[in-house]
Amino acid sequence: MPADEALRNTEQLVALRPDVLGDVEHAVGNLLQRMHHVARAARDELGAPGERLQATLDELEQLLGLFFDYVSPVALELRPTAAARVAESLAAQLRGHGAEVTIDTAAAPPVLADPRTLSRSFTLLGQAAASAWDRLPVVIATAADASGERVELTVRAALPSAPLSAPGALATAVARRLIELQGGELIERPNPACACAVVLPVAG
Repeated sequence: MPADEALRNTEQLVALRPDVLGDVEHAVGNLLQRMHHVARAARDELGAPGERLQATLDELEQLLGLFFDYVSPVALELRPTAAARVAESLAAQLRGHGAEVTIDTAAAPPVLADPRTLSRSFTLLGQAAASAWDRLPVVIATAADASGERVELTVRAALPSAPLSAPGALATAVARRLIELQGGELIERPNPACACAVVLPVAG
């Protein structure tokens, strides 16, 4: 059996066309808009049950948005970026979701990354942190690894973080995908005081 035929028999491959994906996203957006209108009417009419319906719809909308993030094609423009700037970008996202962040920056070489895509991945990590690291003291430590080929941004929380919600877990999965596309890695640590590490290649 040819190798490509064996691959087709073991992999479920889906061809994504950006124009079709855009049409689907538009249709889903229209449906969600109508559902929000119904939910607002139910909230005004029913009180608490209507509020629960609205909360459920908000979570569904967030999950669908993350799904489209996951399947949408990504165009990368990799360029050297200062490690301190990357750490500050991550810190800003975590602060925006309630964490109390300080940065411990060691001397580290510039990393190779796409700033726009990296910023999006940090936005998603911030969304996950909204439930996991809310009002926790967090330290981001930046340093080159032993090989000198990668820079690691380690996120340490002073207290164990809360379990991730379903949207938070999906946001983390999408952030991991975006970081891996840039040749990096998102590592979740088993130690409860060390939530995760973002590892990026050194610009060389």
